[in-house]
Amino acid sequence: MIATSFDSEEFLMQNYSNARTNLEELKERRCTTLHNVNAHTMILHPLLNLKVFDRIIYNFPHAGFMFSEDDDRQIKLHQELVRGFLRNAFDMLTEDGEIHITHKTTHPYSNWKIEKLANEIGLRLLEEVEFSKWDYPSYVNKRGSGSRIDNTFTVGECSTFKFVKPYFAEGSESDDAELSDSTLMALRYIEVADQRKNCR
Repeated sequence: MIATSFDSEEFLMQNYSNARTNLEELKERRCTTLHNVNAHTMILHPLLNLKVFDRIIYNFPHAGFMFSEDDDRQIKLHQELVRGFLRNAFDMLTEDGEIHITHKTTHPYSNWKIEKLANEIGLRLLEEVEFSKWDYPSYVNKRGSGSRIDNTFTVGECSTFKFVKPYFAEGSESDDAELSDSTLMALRYIEVADQRKNCR
């Protein structure tokens, strides 16, 4: 297992009260931790670019507090974050792997259109399951930025969206003559991924 953070280890230590304890526990569980990992460029990270994963998980993605959450500009920032993550994750996924995004489903968060963003990349929704933090003992979500960075926030109604490559989605069509634009995009991504592997 590999756990990543966008911020540096020093930043985590300075801003999150439980950071040291969490990192020590991950180490004890033989989990690799990487810092300064950008979701938009993670495929280029020197310790990630030669790896593929059967599960890639992003809990509560958030682009930061620039505008109010119901402002179209803020929603677009969030969508760009998720879109960039999905583009990278697609090429880092095993052929039968899954990408999980946990996200609030009430307004205005529903306006992010998580499933639509995934479809644009060439992914298909395998299932959407209700998320309950009580299923994860000791899990404490944090705001992640701003003056209350170390504060938790109310999760409310949210789901984990599980995405797969289209040919592993249940009931997917196999007729090449009727491939959708998003499936063609997926095939192009696969071709690029193969080329990338052959160049190593």
